Order: sequence, then C-alpha cells, then structure tokens
Amino acid sequence: MHPRNKHINGYDIIKLVAACPKLKTHVIKNPSGRDTINFSDPKAVKALNQALLIADYNLDYWDIPSSYLCPPVPGRADYIHAIADHLGRFNRGTPPEGKKIKGLDIGTGANAIYPIIAIREYSWQMAGAEIDPIAVDNIKKLIALNQVLKNSFEIRHQQN
Repeated sequence: MHPRNKHINGYDIIKLVAACPKLKTHVIKNPSGRDTINFSDPKAVKALNQALLIADYNLDYWDIPSSYLCPPVPGRADYIHAIADHLGRFNRGTPPEGKKIKGLDIGTGANAIYPIIAIREYSWQMAGAEIDPIAVDNIKKLIALNQVLKNSFEIRHQQN
C-alpha cells in the first residue's frame, strides 16, 4: 500500500462501526481474534466501504444501488496517491493540492470513488463522465448530500 494511504495499517473497526452502525452486523472475528468482515459477502464489503468513506473521507452520505460495483476504497486510494506522486515530479517533488489540479474520471460508475478520494485527499477539482443514467443520478445524489463534494465535483452524462 502507498505510504499516504489511510488504510496502510488496517481498519479501526470500532471507529468504522461508530461512523456507520450498519457495519456492525457484518463484523466477525478472524482466526487470531481480531475484528474483520467476510470479504466474500458483497453486503459486508459495501458496508465496510461506506464506513470508510464516512469515517476516513468525511462524507455525510455514501451509497450505491444494490446491483452496482462497490470497489475497494484502499486500492482506489493507492491509484490516486500514485497520480499525486506522478504530478509531484513536476512540482518539486511535492504532490500538488488544490483546485488548480483538474481530473477527469471516465466511467465513474455509481460509486464515484476516484473523484471522492481525489477531492478529500488533495482538494482537486474533479469531473466524471458516465453513460449509465442510474449511475449519474446516484452521483448527483452523492454530490447533493455531501457539502465537501459541492463545487469540486461535476458529473457529466455521456449519451454514447
């Protein structure tokens, strides 16, 4: 995992359950007695990612339609940090922050994970392009219900 990834040392399940109480129904003990979830259960994975986005990325709300992809937040964060590192090569070695950096997520899906992480970690200005109208409507709802995304994230419905 990337050294700036918030999840490099695992998950604080107690903090995550406090942020998103429905995660509690999915918490189990691993063989060493530590709290975890069943990663083969899509509902548990969705609840974990929802809790991560609320607790660690300061969202007020995050959800996706039940049949839509729920990508793992920690892996997606690694990609954003790698992009920041690459851009940092042109910024005296420092990952750039602020709205002067504009990103485009093509095929944003219903989850908007990449734009959310880019906005919350680096305050970048993000646009998403998506062909699925249900996904676009869900992202519009995410933006409307999260003040931290307003004025930083625009979703564009591509007709083809």
